[in-house]
Amino acid sequence: MAKQELVKAPEQQLAKLAPGALAERPLRLKPGDKRGMETFTKDDISIPRLALAQALSPQVTEGDPAYVAGMTAGDLFNSMTSENYGREVFVQILRKDKLRAVEFFPIEDGGGIRDLNVPLSDDRCKWGEDGEKPRATIFRDYIGRLILPDGRREMIALSFKSTGIKVAKQLNGLIAVRNASIFEGVYRITTDTELVPKPHKIYVVENAGWATDEDSATGAELWEAMKDIDVASQIDRDAHDDFPTVPHEPGAGPAEDM
Repeated sequence: MAKQELVKAPEQQLAKLAPGALAERPLRLKPGDKRGMETFTKDDISIPRLALAQALSPQVTEGDPAYVAGMTAGDLFNSMTSENYGREVFVQILRKDKLRAVEFFPIEDGGGIRDLNVPLSDDRCKWGEDGEKPRATIFRDYIGRLILPDGRREMIALSFKSTGIKVAKQLNGLIAVRNASIFEGVYRITTDTELVPKPHKIYVVENAGWATDEDSATGAELWEAMKDIDVASQIDRDAHDDFPTVPHEPGAGPAEDM
């Protein structure tokens, strides 16, 4: 099918469910019936990221416990379920968060999060006098819904750092020029190869039309539900290595938020 047709109606395309994906919702389930979920709070939930497989990612390394058969560098996948989305996804953006800094333990020490909420004014966000890179990583975060080829809609986080910052700014521009509520737009995200400073995979983003009436209504409800919640703290950030850390020039502070 031609690319233009796919952009207009990705929900009409059929695809097999990947491991970790939910099957079609049974008809017996009633909307709003969530018995047994009464004690769940926002602190009990983690939002998966749209992750990008690199040449050395565990998901593409045979023998690694995280290896996913068939996944190759450049594929997009769910950071929690490891569902492989291939090289193209469509996303309805629901929310854009402010800049956020996170400090990770060094990889040689096992990795993981050391401090989830580093103030942007903290010295850990600054370059050292001798050019040492910042200890904290600055992110631009978004929450959205994947519009999958089989008609499913899944919550997903987009989290850009270092070389992904320019991609985030492009997305900001596409959102802004619509002159509409943030949840009214759908964006096509694919992958490409960046050669500088060394070959690595990056996201590529472009407009893919407007949300359907149904997606617009759901998006408005989700935006309202999330607007006063610290959603960014719930984003799955373990092993956040989608982009190699290639910061700006030494001495440069965090990029100005839009």
